[in-house]
Amino acid sequence: MALFRRNNQAVPPEPAPTTADPGPAGKKDRPTPTRKEAEAARRQRLTTTLNKKQARAAASRQSRAQRMKAISAREATPEKVLMRDYIDSRFNIGEFLLPSVVVILAVTILGSYWPEVTLISTLAMYLFIIGVLVDGYLMWRRFKKVLAARLPNASPKGLLLYGMTRSTQIRRFRSPPPRIKRGEAY
Repeated sequence: MALFRRNNQAVPPEPAPTTADPGPAGKKDRPTPTRKEAEAARRQRLTTTLNKKQARAAASRQSRAQRMKAISAREATPEKVLMRDYIDSRFNIGEFLLPSVVVILAVTILGSYWPEVTLISTLAMYLFIIGVLVDGYLMWRRFKKVLAARLPNASPKGLLLYGMTRSTQIRRFRSPPPRIKRGEAY
């Protein structure tokens, strides 16, 4: 069969192979579908119609998969891997920031009957936050030396905030999860 013809001569179509079982009488119950009909039926089987709820769920799954792929690619840079391992290998005061702030706020609410307790708990909260900031400053100074030694051409841009964010998260809830234990070599 020639694919490209300049003249408009009609080429007889090739007969499609029959897939229907002729049965006991030897006759088919319907004519063989044309190629166009067979392709349309195949496409219809491949493309199922979804209701709104199913379409929304499928779009949500696809969007999540794309986001996770983008996050994995972004998190795979050597600088961020080094920062994560550095943070995960050390003891961070910031890990206890969220639980301590919750406790301090609860004490502040309960201390509404005693103004002295409220004042002391508020001061404790501010001192704890200042301690976390000092710990973050020291962490950053040490990390810049490690980064310069291990990855001399790497840019530290954006790593301070990344490290501070990771160091203030509870270790169990960090994403991606820690690869190394506290105190191990990174």
